[in-house]
Amino acid sequence: MQPLNQVIADLQQQYPNVSNGRFQQAIQMIQKDQEVQQFFADHQDQLQPDALTVGMMDLFEFVVQKKKMATNQPILYPGYHPTLGLEKGYPHVSYEADPATRAKEQRDRLLKKVALPKSVAQANLKQIQQETLANGDKGRAQPVAESINLLRALQAKQAGKQEAYVPGLYLAGDFGIGKTYLMGALANALVASGIEVLMVHWPSFLDQLKASFNKKDQSTETLIDQAKQAQVLIIDDIGADTLSAWSRDAVLAVILEYRMQNELTTCFTSNLGLPGLETYLAESKEMTEKNKAKRLMQRVLFLSKEVYMTGENRRLQR
Repeated sequence: MQPLNQVIADLQQQYPNVSNGRFQQAIQMIQKDQEVQQFFADHQDQLQPDALTVGMMDLFEFVVQKKKMATNQPILYPGYHPTLGLEKGYPHVSYEADPATRAKEQRDRLLKKVALPKSVAQANLKQIQQETLANGDKGRAQPVAESINLLRALQAKQAGKQEAYVPGLYLAGDFGIGKTYLMGALANALVASGIEVLMVHWPSFLDQLKASFNKKDQSTETLIDQAKQAQVLIIDDIGADTLSAWSRDAVLAVILEYRMQNELTTCFTSNLGLPGLETYLAESKEMTEKNKAKRLMQRVLFLSKEVYMTGENRRLQR
């Protein structure tokens, strides 16, 4: 195929009566674009003889969208930039995600959430660490340090640098001090490293399970399986629901047993310390069953390390 400038000259000679309107504007923009020129030069042997005329709209779209991006104008697909490719001998415009969009797509693919506050999406572990150090926040120092250690251990395991089981954290503390926010920041850091995370607000997750009983498009077993098999599971606010034998024995026990047997990292947040959690697990609406509570606590202790967070109620400061 001839060089682009010669192809355009031949096209203009072939259609001398074409007005100086949009067609001429498109020709001029295409002709001046260096990437288009380079594309034609690089694919001389692959382009069809009528590649310019057939691919005119794709080429024009490519040039226009590039120009809009350069001048911060609205574009067809925000978060994506146009690229030129070859399709059956003709130029074809397609769109690739920019780094921020790729990060968001990875986050949406790897991080699954159930009923968590919107603020969790913006939680940044590095920023929390810097603020904790700058403020001398002793109540947060250990939880933040343990979260970072957990992140590094899981990153190492993801990279194949260690095979050992990585236990999670049982983050206990009073209402509103930032436990969920810290675990959300950990989840965001994990998915940025390519690690799958399911983070669920436990009382809401149980409500979702109950609602699935009569839904044809989802089943209780499917939802429980997602929690059982997630690469990292974060159970937020365990102990905040009204315990029933079903939620303890048919849901929580099943999930924790599977995760213990398969050594899958599991984290918890709770307003209850471990002794309080054991008391809570023993007292269902139906009866008191201390042995079942002790059995469940063995799984919690295997799956996580208890860490206390202290501080002021941040919700009341807004």
